[in-house]
Amino acid sequence: MKRVITNNKIAVSLEKIETPLHSSFHTGVYSQPYFSGAWHYHPEYELLLITNGSGKRLVGDHGENFKEGDLVLLGGFLPHAWIPDDKYLLPDSIAYCESIYVQFKKDIFGSYFVDIPELKGVRKILLASERGLKITGKHKETIIQLLKEIPEHSPFDQLLKLLKILDLINLSGFQSLASEGYLKKSFFFKSNRILKVHEYIMENYQKEISVEVCSEMVNMTVSSFCRYFKKETGYTFTNYLNKVRIDFSKKLLANTDLPIKEIGFECGYNSVPYFNKQFKKIVHISPFTYRKSLNKNEQN
Repeated sequence: MKRVITNNKIAVSLEKIETPLHSSFHTGVYSQPYFSGAWHYHPEYELLLITNGSGKRLVGDHGENFKEGDLVLLGGFLPHAWIPDDKYLLPDSIAYCESIYVQFKKDIFGSYFVDIPELKGVRKILLASERGLKITGKHKETIIQLLKEIPEHSPFDQLLKLLKILDLINLSGFQSLASEGYLKKSFFFKSNRILKVHEYIMENYQKEISVEVCSEMVNMTVSSFCRYFKKETGYTFTNYLNKVRIDFSKKLLANTDLPIKEIGFECGYNSVPYFNKQFKKIVHISPFTYRKSLNKNEQN
C-alpha cells in the first residue's frame, strides 16, 4: 500500500498520475498533516474516500464541507480541491488528513467493454461523474468496504472490485456536485497547442507567466500566437490568464477565511491593488464586496 506524505501549500496544477508498472490504474492511501488545498485536475476519474480530516471540498463551481466518511467520484478533467480546516495548519498540530483513492481512465475497460448491456449502470455513472458525485444511499457502506480492500489486492482483483463499486454506486444513490451549466462554461480545446498552453498556465499561474515563453512553447512567433490564441479561445492571452487566476480567487473567497491580500498572492498577484483591479474588471465588484455578498446570502 503506497503512503504519501507531503506539506505543500495551496497550489493549482494539472496533476500527472503515474500508474504502477503492472497496473492500468492507480490506488493507495494518501496521508499528510493536512490536505494541500491544491486546485487541480487530471484526465483520470477519481474515486476518493475521506478516512480522516475535515474542511472544504471544491468541485467545479460547487463547494461544501467534507468530513470523515465522505465518498466522491470525480470525472476526468474536473477541477477539484480539498481545503483543510485551520486546526490542521497549526504548527504544533498532531491532527492529520487521510484518504483512500482509486484513479483510472475509462479506457482501462477497453474500447467497447463498458458499452455492453451488462455494464449499462457503470456507463451511466461514468457519464454522471463529469459533474462529480457525492455517494450516498443504501450501498455506501458496502462500497466503502470494497474500496478499503482494493489497495491490498492483485491488479486483476482490483479491477473486478472497481467494476463492482461502480455498479453499486448506480444502485445506491448519489448527489451531483458541479452545476449542469458548469460543464458548458468549462474550457474544451480542439487545439493541442492551446491545451498545452492552458496546462502550463494551470501549473504555473502563481508565478510570472510571459506570452513570449508560451509562444515559444508552441513554436510560434508572439504576434502569430496572440492572433491564434484569441481566435481559438475568444480571449486575449492576458485576459485569459487573469480569468484563470480570478476564477480560483472567487473559490478561495467563497470557501476559505484567507485574507484578501493572501488570496491575491496565492492566485499569482504580487500587487493587491492590481489584484483588486483585475477582480473588479472581471467580476464587476471588488473582492471584499464579493465575499461580503456571499456571507449575506448565507445568513439569509
